[in-house]
Formats: sequence, C-alpha cells, structure tokens
Amino acid sequence: MVAYHSSLFPIAFAITLSIIFLPILSLTEDDHLHGIGFSLEMIHRDSPASPLYNQSESRWQRVSNALQRSHHRMISHFSRRNSALRAPRPVAESHLIYIGGEYLVNISIGTPPKTFIGIVDTGGDLTWTQCKPCMDCFKQNPPLFDPSSSSTYKPLSCLSKECHLLNEASCSDANFCYYNYTYGDMSYTTGNLSLDTVTLASSTTGKPISIPNTIFGCGHHNGGIFSGIESGIVGLGSGAVSLLSRIGYAVGGKSFSYCLVPTTYEQSDSDPILGAKQGQREISSTIYFGDKVSGHDVVSTPLLSNGSETYYYLELQGISVGADNFKLDADNSQSFKGNIIIDSGTTSTFLPTKLYQSFESAIRKAVHLEVTKDPTGILQLCYKTKSEIEDPIVTFHFNGADVKLKPVNVFVRVREDIVCLSFSPTNDVAIYGNVAQMNFLVGYDLDNKTLSFKSTDKYTSIVTEGREAAGKGEVEDPELELIKMEKVIPEIMQHC
Repeated sequence: MVAYHSSLFPIAFAITLSIIFLPILSLTEDDHLHGIGFSLEMIHRDSPASPLYNQSESRWQRVSNALQRSHHRMISHFSRRNSALRAPRPVAESHLIYIGGEYLVNISIGTPPKTFIGIVDTGGDLTWTQCKPCMDCFKQNPPLFDPSSSSTYKPLSCLSKECHLLNEASCSDANFCYYNYTYGDMSYTTGNLSLDTVTLASSTTGKPISIPNTIFGCGHHNGGIFSGIESGIVGLGSGAVSLLSRIGYAVGGKSFSYCLVPTTYEQSDSDPILGAKQGQREISSTIYFGDKVSGHDVVSTPLLSNGSETYYYLELQGISVGADNFKLDADNSQSFKGNIIIDSGTTSTFLPTKLYQSFESAIRKAVHLEVTKDPTGILQLCYKTKSEIEDPIVTFHFNGADVKLKPVNVFVRVREDIVCLSFSPTNDVAIYGNVAQMNFLVGYDLDNKTLSFKSTDKYTSIVTEGREAAGKGEVEDPELELIKMEKVIPEIMQHC
C-alpha cells in the first residue's frame, strides 16, 4: 500500500501562532477597515520560505523537535507550578517560542515604518522589539529599532492609563513607564512601554493597514535564546495591551480566526502524486481579523477567562471514541468552568490523566495494528504501519459544541512506518493543541466571548484521493494530476 504522509502535516504548525506579513507601506490614521476586516498570510518557521528553515534536518528530526518543544512548553508555559496560571501575569516559554515550530511575523513600527521579524504569541500580550540604545541585548541581524527616527514614537508616562494595563510595569526615575517581562525559561525584556504606529499588510485588501498609538515595549535590556533573525515577540493574547486590542480598533471588533493548513506537500520520493516533482510546495495558512466564523456547520462554545486575561479557556465535558463516551470529571467546588486551554502554539493535546487513560484504552480497542514504541520517546501509544489510520471517529464534547476530529487530528506520523496518538496525559492544566485544530477554521470572538469551529478538511481530502487513485493505478500521468491539484487547492483554501 502507498505510504502517504498527511498525518505528518500537523507538526508543521507547532508551538506558537505567529505570522509573516507581506511587504509593508505606511498609511494615515484614516485608513481603517471598520466592519470590514482583513487577512494575513502565515508562513511556518519550518517552511522552506522561512528564514529559520534548517535544510540539514530531516522531516523526522523536525517531527521530534516539535514534539519535544511541545512537551517543554507544557511544563514551562502552562504548568500549575508556573505562577501564570495562578495570577494575572502572562508568562511565556520564550525558548520554545523562538526555536520551535512557530510562525514568524514581519511587522512594521514607526513613521517611516521600520520592519522587524517577531513571533506572535496567543499566550502572551506584550509586543516588543529591541531598541536603541541597547545596553544589554542579544545579537540580531537587522538593525535595532531607533525610536528617535520615528516621528510618531511616544514613550509612556508612568501616570498614563496604558501603563496601568500591564502588571509588569513600574515607574522609572525619569517618570517613564518601565516594564520588566520575564518568560518561562528566564529569558526577559525590560525597557520603556511606548506608543507608535504599527503597519500590517493585508492579503485581503491588497493594501497595508496602519494602526496608530499601538502599545509596545521598546526593549533596552533583553536576553534569551534567539536565532538572530527575530527581534522580539508580538502578543495576540486577550489582554488590554495585546496587539489584538488595537487591531480591534482598526476593524471595529475584537475577533480573529485562523486556518491551519499544511505549509508544504512534504512527502517521500515514493509518493505517486507528490513525488512527481522534486522539492516542496508551499501552501500558506491564514489569519483573519474582524470577520467572524459563520455557516450552517459552525459549532460554538463559550470562551472563558480565569483571572489572567491572557489565556483562552474552554469547558471540555468529555470525549467520544466511536460509540463510547468518556466524561471529564467536573470539580463542582470550582465556580470557574474552564478546564482546558486552546493553544495554537502547542503541538499535542494534553488531557487530564484519568480521561487520557480511558481515551487511550478506547483507541487500543478500536485500532487493530501492531503496537510499537515512539522513537521520539514522547508519545504514549504508537503503531507500526505505513498506511494512515482512518478509524475510529473521535469527538471532543465542549460546552455547546461537538467537534468531530479527522484522523489527521488524532494521529501523527513520526517515522516512515510509525504513527502515534498525538495526545498525552497531564496532571496540570489540559491543553487543546494545534494538531487537533488542523483543517478547522477556528474563530475567537472576544466581544461575545465565544470560540467557534468550522471543519475545512477539503485540502486533505483532495490530496488523499489523488494519492489513493495513483496507488491503484487510476492516474496515468502523475505530473498532470499534480498540476490539476495545484490549480484547485488555492481555490479551496480561499474558503477556509
């Protein structure tokens, strides 16, 4: 049977939701899109188009690295030992953010605009970049941002209302708003909390979007494990200083959605369709601002906040495997019902240990293949097979929303002949990772406090059908079939 690799695709979307924007031009304050919205292309750090792409790594090394980062992120970013889950302080695992399967963002700050590459984090609020003068900074390739060169730059006073929006802010000797932001791996940034114009390029309108008076950190003391390509981090958390809050001003509402699709047709030479050409083919994921997810097949669940406004919580009620339903034991002593964080930056989904054990037992009962060990040493249940695992049907039951997963959301290929269950147990907070979100349009409506899912798995269907047809000898010309696929896939993704 043909070995095709659709279950490898989710690994390309690990660690933190981040975006690469198209080349940017500056606009005036009148150039806003109230009630319209706009979209931006996303390019993953492991994509050949990424400046962080490591050509020397095999795809299995990238799989292993992404899983390692996912588990380290769970420990450092979301563990209950981390004060971020007990107090309203956003703490991110910056080591995992920069090195791992994240997206990069090319964002422009200032007038005239100066571009820097950062990492957007849905688990953090502060957007920051290294600034001149830099007393203690990590080495970066692009020039440092010089606030004196921007006519719209304004350092905030410690008496300003914006300064009081950030818990990590204090008053400097010169009465400026001074921030000190520390991440889970002890990376850090300190400097002046400031205002300036941020410019983004819209792939929807074809012209850039200028957002004046955006809060950001002008970092003068920064440290951590960086590659030198990036200059800082871009926060898309739900807090008041998040870039999302200012984008909400530009589009007339705090809502965004993303569609995570395969960044490349990554395959072996034995693939009858995708092996017809050499090289990897790029498909961009997309993030949308302003538009809300709608349609007859959309399901929605309450978006909850637990003290810290940074994390996005949901209420998971149970999981079904085929006809077997396993309920998540609720803690009736807690008034807060949020028991799982949805995180586009974590590869695997982490479930409470008891629920995971029931879930794994049901998978073992349903899948009749040879069990083997995970060569990465991370995942709990793996099978020796070159074919994809099509059954069983897994459904996550959130409050008001039943999300039916596809095999690509449940299993991940870690070797040519090994497929693993992409879930892990945890005694800390549960995490709904990005493998489970693959081929869904996931919408965050912060105004109405709802999160929506819409299945968009047509891409996987068309690629899989083409591979199956070729494997059965039904495709006479694989090269021609690939050309047909490459024409229709962009049309499909426009509706994602």
